[in-house]
Amino acid sequence: MKTLFRYSVWDSLLLAITVFQLGLNLWLAYTWDSRPWSINLLFYPLCLFLFWYNGLVATHNFVHTPWFNSRVLNNLYAAINSANLLSPITHYRNIHFNHHQYGDDRQDENGQTQDHSSTFAYGKNGQRENVISYCALAIIRDNLLSSFQQCKKLSEASQIGIESGMCLLAITTYFLLSWKFLVFFVIPIFYFGWCLVYLANYYEHFGAVPENRYANSTSHYGYLYNALCCNEGYHQEHHLRPNIHWRKRPQVYQDFREALDREDRVILRYPPPFGFIESM
Repeated sequence: MKTLFRYSVWDSLLLAITVFQLGLNLWLAYTWDSRPWSINLLFYPLCLFLFWYNGLVATHNFVHTPWFNSRVLNNLYAAINSANLLSPITHYRNIHFNHHQYGDDRQDENGQTQDHSSTFAYGKNGQRENVISYCALAIIRDNLLSSFQQCKKLSEASQIGIESGMCLLAITTYFLLSWKFLVFFVIPIFYFGWCLVYLANYYEHFGAVPENRYANSTSHYGYLYNALCCNEGYHQEHHLRPNIHWRKRPQVYQDFREALDREDRVILRYPPPFGFIESM
């Protein structure tokens, strides 16, 4: 196992969750028409949670610290998991690394942000965008073509092409097994799943100061959320050292504790997905 996983065998849990997600979706598609709607409805909360967890936790950690020592295995997993999110993992990585590079920046004099997913990108009067429109429109504003152009420059066109093919294969498979499953289950889960991912991202930066390296993100130090979500609450720490494995994020806080504790930064009482409670 040590030779398989680059950083930690704990990543096998995230691997297992995403493999389970794909297997569950295929089984649901195959059996969808054999069950009444009252039973099928019961699967919505579970699959929405799995989609959100994959996007926010599993894939987020994978793009920063690819799990396997083998590049072939990393590329293979990225292709397979793209079918789960119905979006190429390489595209996800490009958007997310752009976010880390420019750190939820404010609009410039031309009203533009360099961080394409910045909470300020579509805001008015220098303020952040409303959380509802930010989450509802984020996936629609997504620029897949830009990622293809970026991958072409980095000689990664074949990888994003394979991942895109896996997305199309998943959609085609779901349609052939049950068009009702695709239309009434997969598409809503895809849309609202990404809405929830962006909701967490919004409150991982809401109230933070983009220009301050030690206060450009929020953090939540609750034990339960961090235990279940791979220290995702240590978001300020993650921005300070984005390529550190998720198990070491608490140590990043200790490494920067003196500088962090000097700042009047946002520490959330509730996990970021429930950050809206903070502003009530």
